[in-house]
Amino acid sequence: MSVGRIAYMPSPGKIELREYELPQVAAGDLLIEVLASGICGSDVHMFADEHPLKSLALGHEMVGRIVDPTTRPYDTAGVPLAAGDRVTVSYFQACMACQPCARGEVEMCLHAYDNWISSPDEAPHFNGMHGTHYYVRRTQALFRVPDEVPTLVAATANCALAQVTAGVDRAGVATGDAVVVLGAGGLGLYCTAICRERGATVVVVDAVPSRLELARSFGASHTVSLQDYPDAQARVAAVRELTGGGADTAFELAGVPAAVQEAISMARIGGQVIEIGNIMPGLVTPIDVGDITRRKVSVLPVIRYRPDHLQEAIRFLQRNIGAVPFEKLVDATYPFDQVEVALQDSQNRRVARAILTLGAE
Repeated sequence: MSVGRIAYMPSPGKIELREYELPQVAAGDLLIEVLASGICGSDVHMFADEHPLKSLALGHEMVGRIVDPTTRPYDTAGVPLAAGDRVTVSYFQACMACQPCARGEVEMCLHAYDNWISSPDEAPHFNGMHGTHYYVRRTQALFRVPDEVPTLVAATANCALAQVTAGVDRAGVATGDAVVVLGAGGLGLYCTAICRERGATVVVVDAVPSRLELARSFGASHTVSLQDYPDAQARVAAVRELTGGGADTAFELAGVPAAVQEAISMARIGGQVIEIGNIMPGLVTPIDVGDITRRKVSVLPVIRYRPDHLQEAIRFLQRNIGAVPFEKLVDATYPFDQVEVALQDSQNRRVARAILTLGAE
């Protein structure tokens, strides 16, 4: 029987490349070959011992190639699958039996990560997306990637792009809205492009000039630099002036606890904040609750996404290839054998966004 490899983290800061026989595939499941796998911020947090998960097969961003579609001949949208098709997969499952799933909140499934964090020593072994293969359960959403979307562009669709798609959907961003995006990393740039496509005016706040320049190419109408406005109150004043009194929606995508209050202050009276960036437990920051109440600002958290958000993420890429420089989001690629180097370089901020390539074009 053929074998494959995965990147297993036995403890934070350590990576083992483990080899397993390829498993038998159950009806409704798929075994796919990984073409490209992204190093997400969460992977870096795990590697740096800043995450509740301490031991698992790493990786949750990926585009793969179907070898044999016999066991699952259609994607979640009902599109026929063929050998060689590229697909993107929801990295978490929806069991469809727990209380959140029964309410239709499948993204909040109580068993979302059960398959991902199970020991790779147990079949089907290939639970993480940093590997040569990945085993897709019937409980995971899966969509075919259109031919015109490059593999490296689609590699982060099932995490960063789908996540902000869910956030923009919850916010209900529409034509004429004023939006402020705090943080111009991958999440912030995707959010900028989506909101701009919806007809919003977008202000992006960040500390890095190159990121702000890239944000403008992703559709930002205005940028506010922390270098020009080192004081939070000055940044708030600048955003309020640019948005005519405050943003309809403020997206906190910086992952900095203090940015939450800044986002609240940048929202207009009756506006809203979409909180996505801060996901680690134990992050605390002072919040002016009276300001929230008196100005009627809603703070709405968003984590993970529904299957339709992943489908829309792929369609968004398809619509905007050539119009938005998605390829600039990735500044470093590494062969699979150098996964530990990629994690170290990402942790030390030598690169902004790294992708492991295992056959990507």
